[in-house]
Amino acid sequence: MPKSGGLSFWTHSVPFSTVGADTPTACCFSYVARQIQRKFIEDYFETSSQCSQPGVIFLTKRGRQVCADPNENWVQEYVTDLELNA
Repeated sequence: MPKSGGLSFWTHSVPFSTVGADTPTACCFSYVARQIQRKFIEDYFETSSQCSQPGVIFLTKRGRQVCADPNENWVQEYVTDLELNA
């Protein structure tokens, strides 16, 4: 898994097709260990409710995807900030 500055910038996700769906869904199976600097985050999306655990996938300015725990305060703050500035 690629690393940058000690942080994992690759998603821990596996695409799969759900019944009746034509598009793959990303699921998080583990979360980034440390907070990512906000300046690197461009967008986000939440994982499907069909995934085994909840997740927020942040999209970085370099086009990478990072799984984060939606219960972490910093994740909630980033999501709120991204929504307000969309």
